[in-house]
Amino acid sequence: MRYLVRSFAVGALRRGQQIEQFLGGFDHEGREALRWLALGPGREGITIYLSEVEDVGTATYSAIDDFPAIDPDDETWGKAIATKATPEEALDLAESEFGAQSGRWVNAGLVSSEYRDYKKATQNEPPNP
Repeated sequence: MRYLVRSFAVGALRRGQQIEQFLGGFDHEGREALRWLALGPGREGITIYLSEVEDVGTATYSAIDDFPAIDPDDETWGKAIATKATPEEALDLAESEFGAQSGRWVNAGLVSSEYRDYKKATQNEPPNP
């Protein structure tokens, strides 16, 4: 099972583990781009990080955390956009304000697998007329 039910996502964060969610692709100035969220525990609570990168993936290269950031000033693994005191508050904010879906969280490191699935699905779509 790849996806974490909410109680497992909360448990992972409480144990000090990061969780992630692939949010999909978007157009950035005529180029394909990708975004995903990561929630990571720290001293102040649970921080929500947003990563936006160029889609430079291929059939054999899908490590989106290595793709070039759209904004070169972004941190290497995303821009901190909010910190909440509890895992529940962080999940609620990520889902209500940033488009994350409950039940689509994955453990750290699996966002590239989500990207591969996305890439396969979008390559199989018929072209728009």
